[in-house]
Amino acid sequence: MNWKYLARRIGIALSTIFFVLMLTYLLFELSPLKPIDYLLNQLGLVPTQSGGLAAMRGSLLGSTLSQQQYEQIIAYLETFLPHGNPVINVLKYIYNILRGNWGVSLIYIEPVTVLIGSALPWTLFVVATANILNFFVGVYLGQLMAYNRGKKADQVLTQFITVKRAIPIYIYAAVFLMVFGFYLHVVPTAGAYGVNVKPGLNLPFLLSVLRHAAMPIFTLFFATFGGWALAMRGNVISQLGEDYVTYAEARGLPSRYIRSRYVGRNALLPLYTSLIISIGFSFAGSVFVEQTFSYPGVGSLYVNALTNSDWMVAMGVLFIIVTAIAVGMIVADLTYSLIDPRVRVG
Repeated sequence: MNWKYLARRIGIALSTIFFVLMLTYLLFELSPLKPIDYLLNQLGLVPTQSGGLAAMRGSLLGSTLSQQQYEQIIAYLETFLPHGNPVINVLKYIYNILRGNWGVSLIYIEPVTVLIGSALPWTLFVVATANILNFFVGVYLGQLMAYNRGKKADQVLTQFITVKRAIPIYIYAAVFLMVFGFYLHVVPTAGAYGVNVKPGLNLPFLLSVLRHAAMPIFTLFFATFGGWALAMRGNVISQLGEDYVTYAEARGLPSRYIRSRYVGRNALLPLYTSLIISIGFSFAGSVFVEQTFSYPGVGSLYVNALTNSDWMVAMGVLFIIVTAIAVGMIVADLTYSLIDPRVRVG
């Protein structure tokens, strides 16, 4: 293995993570939505014309606060938020992450690691299942289209996939939720499992989990399998024009053997890198799906954090997504030579 190449790739990945986090810090810093406004509203406090804060009716604080008290509350709340040089803030943030300190959510009043740890397994289950399904179905359809290129089936599937890919994933999620959830009532509309089911390794719980995850998985699958099909179709058509295919046919080898043993394997090689990288990008796509179906994964957690300006949770989820993409690219680069001996790492 070329260790210089490995070090360069890891350096690029770390730089990418650093600059994305720094840009995110800047966006949060310049955002008009401040966590302080949300926290003050939760305390039942509203600004007064004199510059202080007044407690709303029903608030736990039953009196008007002075300017000094107002400044003390603001100063205390400001200690939870990053300010100043974004480079220094990101370095501190990464240092704290390596120490296991991801911060505390200002909205849930819980450690960020606890919130992400409880949400991440649900997202991994949905994303992994959808990726496996759309990859194998896409590869199968791609081969079917390539071997029947120019025929009616190929034309219909190509047009259908082209139109389908132009529609955003959140449109599919909204339509599927409305049709299958609210009109037909065949799938649940929220949650990861039924409220009357006891969590654990028991059949009712597992069936409830599968039933609640069915539509998020199907939505991710339906929105993305077309890309694999078109890519596989192009790769197979390209391989069918190679000399080794003509030579194999001249030797009298069966067509099915040529397709599975030679054409199919070589056509799959370029898709390997895309498969590894797509796992990281699927986290971003799950944001829309989980929010639409009220599925308790990191996507819903991220949207709630952005809506309520919960910086620490948003940064934690973003760090997970960016790291997954960066690690996926490194793994794809380093392992591609294992499946294709013609390629040398570095």
